[in-house]
Amino acid sequence: MSYSYYTFVHALDPRAVEIVDLPDKVDDYFYLRDGVPMAGYLPPTTELALYERAGDMLTDFIANPDTALYVSQSVQKVLADRGLTDSVVELLPFVLLDKRGRRVREQYAIANPLLKVPCLDFERSKYRRTASDPNEIAEIKVLYIREEAIPSDAQLFRLAELPEMVVLRSDLLEAFQQEGLTGIAVNRTGQKTPG
Repeated sequence: MSYSYYTFVHALDPRAVEIVDLPDKVDDYFYLRDGVPMAGYLPPTTELALYERAGDMLTDFIANPDTALYVSQSVQKVLADRGLTDSVVELLPFVLLDKRGRRVREQYAIANPLLKVPCLDFERSKYRRTASDPNEIAEIKVLYIREEAIPSDAQLFRLAELPEMVVLRSDLLEAFQQEGLTGIAVNRTGQKTPG
């Protein structure tokens, strides 16, 4: 079966809520960009608040500048139904506070993909290396992946060459869309990354 692949991008809907306080609330939060298991760093009592300058529309995927996947119970259910939990995607529950500091009823979690797949197509992709280490990639403007390098069961994974970039397969995206999940913003591989 042939699939398309997408990466998550920052949602730009001004009506939607946003979370921006992860760096202030969680030590070593940057491990989330690397796909390192975070349960020891982020207890379920961790409180994250909705950003007061963002919109008021609560979405299933909450926008943020930290490349974290803040997901609702509905997203968590899709992941679980497709076998994407435990060693594949770590779910890290947290306490979501509204703009007045009150607990939001629905239980959100950070979905932390742990699977890393080395599949960057260096020939076709447009990327920039870091100045300090020419072997390290700083950013990818246009991502092409080598599909033959992706395991057949990999539906949600990190690009091993730049782990902060999370890739999802088209059938998983369709499953999210069929459930009517809101707030998801993606960019198809082969297209210029916004921003």
